[in-house]
Amino acid sequence: MLFLAQNGFRVVAHDRRGHGDRVKLVGNDMNGYADDLAALIEALDLTDVTMVGHSTGGGEVARYIGRHGTKRYAQPF
Repeated sequence: MLFLAQNGFRVVAHDRRGHGDRVKLVGNDMNGYADDLAALIEALDLTDVTMVGHSTGGGEVARYIGRHGTKRYAQPF
């Protein structure tokens, strides 16, 4: 991320620390994660977005696209 930021890209990261204790909370599932990501993207008014996810993050990206579409997503090259 630092490399990308130093080379002119806007980089936004989020994480879910406290995963274990949050299991009891509503929205601690893939739909909740995707909706949280959509809220972040909307709040920051991001467009032409490229998303990278590892492990659960990959599933989150896929669920985001399934639930919220690709209107803010960068076109594949």
